[in-house]
Amino acid sequence: MKQSFLVILLTLLLGCSVMSSIPVHAQGPIDGSSWTLGWATDMDSKYIVEMDLDWDADGEITAYVENNRMSPLEVELTYEFDDWVPFTFSGPDSFSVAANTNDTFTITFGSVDDDDAREYNPDNTSTFTITAEEKVGDTSASTQEIEGDVGVPRIFDLRPEITLSDETLYAGSWIEISAKLTNNGNARDAVKQASVQFRSCPHLSMPGVEDLANTIVETTDAQNGKDTYVTLRLEASESQPNRVCEITLALTSEGDEASRSTTFELEAMAVEEQDSSSTSTETGDSDDGGSLSQESNTLPWVGGVELLILLSTVAVRSANSSKD
Repeated sequence: MKQSFLVILLTLLLGCSVMSSIPVHAQGPIDGSSWTLGWATDMDSKYIVEMDLDWDADGEITAYVENNRMSPLEVELTYEFDDWVPFTFSGPDSFSVAANTNDTFTITFGSVDDDDAREYNPDNTSTFTITAEEKVGDTSASTQEIEGDVGVPRIFDLRPEITLSDETLYAGSWIEISAKLTNNGNARDAVKQASVQFRSCPHLSMPGVEDLANTIVETTDAQNGKDTYVTLRLEASESQPNRVCEITLALTSEGDEASRSTTFELEAMAVEEQDSSSTSTETGDSDDGGSLSQESNTLPWVGGVELLILLSTVAVRSANSSKD
């Protein structure tokens, strides 16, 4: 009995010794956790691709592959967004990582057409996916994916456009002009402040222009935005002389607080007045004509009286001469 127990004990010890002598690499195939695909760029929050008023896009994000194996790793890479984005993107098609190393690769973003870029709402978020696939021959050995949210910034470009009417502005009167509030950005904006300046024409005014504040302006010719038109009243005081006036209308954007303006010219006309010297001359001529008319009417009467006196004198003298 004791001998049997010793034999069993020796057998177990011998078995454990044999198992411990087996090399580690013979324990079975290495699973996918022996290499890792991850983000080197902080993608915990949405990554914003840089853009300017010319719609030039710029930016890059970086990912890494960590290879914990004792042999090199070769992976094929593919990139995909879950919807359309207003920029280009590119990265390497394949990537090699040496044994026990950690290497990175970069995806870059570029520009697309201006009009296309404005069609993308900055409130949207697009999911960017990188897929890394390890292949052995034509067979996929393992695959890993990472995802991140990507978007674009809000671009603001609010400015006025003026359409003049065919009406003439006279001193002491007013005309209406049409203004289009143009939003060339990619997000809805509003007028924070509106102002007008007159050069060489201090007698002009535009009452109510300050009421444009808080006017909502949707994107123009993009994202199905509706055009915004307003009517402005331009007045000239009675002392306005004949002059070509330079007028500047400025709008301050609520989005970026930048002021943008448009300048146009308008001819103002003075009210024509009668020439006082001409009027006086005409009045004087009329009076003189009346005086001359009266004199011509009285001349015959005065001449008749004188003639009677003359005849009487002659008659008296003739009578006296006869007596003598």
